[in-house]
This record gives sequence, C-alpha cells and structure tokens, in this order.
Amino acid sequence: MSQEPLASLAKLSIMTIQVVIMRLTTVKEFRDQATKFLRSKDPVLITRRGKPAGIYVSLQEGEDLPFDFRKELMLTLASQVKKSLEEHGLSEEAVLDDFEVSRKTRR
Repeated sequence: MSQEPLASLAKLSIMTIQVVIMRLTTVKEFRDQATKFLRSKDPVLITRRGKPAGIYVSLQEGEDLPFDFRKELMLTLASQVKKSLEEHGLSEEAVLDDFEVSRKTRR
C-alpha cells in the first residue's frame, strides 16, 4: 500500500463551522409568550413587520454563541446605550448614581 494518500491527508487543513440556531418570532408573539421565550435556551430574533426589531439571548446560554457574534452584539449594544445617554444629556456615572440611590431607598 502506498504512503502517498496518507501524506496528502496530513497536508489538509480542517475547517470547523459553528451553526447558531435562532428562533424567529414577531413582537406580538414574543409579548404574548414572553415566559416561554425567556425560559428557552435558543436565541430569539424578534421581528416587526418582517424586519428585525431585536434579539433576545439568554444570559445563561450566551457563551454558547460564536465569539464574533457575541462581540458584534456587545459593540452594537454599547453604541446604542452611549447614543441614548448622549441624547438625554446623561453620563454613565449619573445613571449609576441614580441606581444606587434607588437601591438604597428600596430597603
């Protein structure tokens, strides 16, 4: 038996593909069945009039998502929070201070 086929196999590089299973639902369905979706381990793409409106990802299962997807998601969320704070003339410190005051008054 020739060693050539084995030698050529050793030169092959292996590519792995990770697939993310994401459920698709409408805003109305998500609202009406929120408890079911919040208990699910699958990420949920929420649509409004057929266009993406949001994504729900369980914090417990978030590490199962591909790193690049998680990174892009976090960057997008951070950008949106920053924009919202600027639009309302708030700083991160002011929001954190407000949370602290609220937490102390609830006790």
